[in-house]
Amino acid sequence: MNQLPMKLRTVCLTGLFCGFCAIASAALAGAPVPDADAINHVGQEVTVEGTITKVFKSKNGHTFLDFGGSYPDVTLVVWIPEDAPEAADPGLPALQGKKVKVSGTVELYRGKPEIKVSTKEQIVVE
Repeated sequence: MNQLPMKLRTVCLTGLFCGFCAIASAALAGAPVPDADAINHVGQEVTVEGTITKVFKSKNGHTFLDFGGSYPDVTLVVWIPEDAPEAADPGLPALQGKKVKVSGTVELYRGKPEIKVSTKEQIVVE
């Protein structure tokens, strides 16, 4: 006779716990990731925040924003291809020393975490 209430309580508590975990996970998903932690989010779409330590334009016209040092000693590289609209922004060099948030998928390039930027909306200066 007491079995039904006990089972019902167990089911209810399990449901509440799972719901709480889902809500907590969703809340954390939108939180920015520090640039030093980007390496732990390879393959994930995240927003990474940190200070740009170097802005570099290659001979091919690609722009690179380094976080945490100069390449190869970096915590994150933001790659802006030459043909991306953002690459033509004359204000990119002024980002050096600025705290920014960059959204995109973290990939590995030569063992370093990287986010490719193709739209202006992916970079937000704080």
